[in-house]
Amino acid sequence: MITITKEAYKLNQMIKDSEEYNRYQAAKKRVMDDQELYQAMNAFRRRNYELQSFNDGINRYQEIHDLLAEYEKVLRNPLVSEFLTTEQILSRKMAEVYEVIADGLELDYSYME
Repeated sequence: MITITKEAYKLNQMIKDSEEYNRYQAAKKRVMDDQELYQAMNAFRRRNYELQSFNDGINRYQEIHDLLAEYEKVLRNPLVSEFLTTEQILSRKMAEVYEVIADGLELDYSYME
């Protein structure tokens, strides 16, 4: 196995051992204990992702506002709030890791233009 791959496995284990990842996993387990709540939260997450992923130049502020109002009760649940917070923290940490890994790498993506 090449050295880079070995180091990647070490990094993977470090992430799994991190406070951020463990808090995320614990929060996920707590919200999953209530399957109805978990399904409602995931319906919100799916629709929110879809709305924020559109890239057609249309401002989706009203649609997102309406979505938040529709799922207000779910979002106010402390288990959901904790999960979404820990998910955001872990996602930001992973983005930092990806940024560090890619820092200074020069790859040619001109074929995609």
